[in-house]
Amino acid sequence: MSTFYEYFGAPGDQAAASAFAEGPDEAGFDMLRFKTIDPAVLLGQAVALLIREPVSRVTGHPRFVHLVTSPEAESTWIVTLPDELRDALADAPPARLAEISVPWSQAEEFYGHADPGHLADLLDELAALAGRARSHDHGLYCRMAL
Repeated sequence: MSTFYEYFGAPGDQAAASAFAEGPDEAGFDMLRFKTIDPAVLLGQAVALLIREPVSRVTGHPRFVHLVTSPEAESTWIVTLPDELRDALADAPPARLAEISVPWSQAEEFYGHADPGHLADLLDELAALAGRARSHDHGLYCRMAL
């Protein structure tokens, strides 16, 4: 069974939660879908590399992967990502994203199968999404669906 990660911008937690059933694109939110970049581990690692801080600083933020939908849901969840994470991505120059994609590609969760160039492209897409979310004063969210 595969998990899909849909990153999207929304004006607040309640609006983000409205994308629970149908998904962010059907709810009209700007979104990206990935099959491998989970918010809790891999995105946290990438942002830690980006801001040159320990992973614990990123993952210790109270809004890092904070659940906004029911904890009883068994196959779909929506979580928050802190505005600081959104802003770090939005402000990152493409050269810096390419630079961090090399050590990030060596994360054990990629099982040795990550291409730094592909990861740099994914980070560029996430950075653009983060920039668009910030320009609308929206937060960044992730919908995870099995």
